[in-house]
Amino acid sequence: MGNEISIYNSRKADKNTIWILFLLFAWSYGSLGSMGKQIFFYLTLGGFGVWWLYRLFTLNSAIKEYNKGQAILSGVSTDDILKLGLL
Repeated sequence: MGNEISIYNSRKADKNTIWILFLLFAWSYGSLGSMGKQIFFYLTLGGFGVWWLYRLFTLNSAIKEYNKGQAILSGVSTDDILKLGLL
């Protein structure tokens, strides 16, 4: 673990921050790099509540997937990704 981990730490999404933003402002897709989905989410009022309810149960896994992608982009090795609990 070296410089790649520090790059990953600067890029990863903070789980608590994402949850607070989601619960207060229904903001999660934008924080995880999907601005188009976030705009659509707002335009449809969270899929008339259905999409909001779905996101409530899938947000933890979405954060984990986003962070795994950031680790890969940062050049973190597979062993280190496993140690970080992202696999």
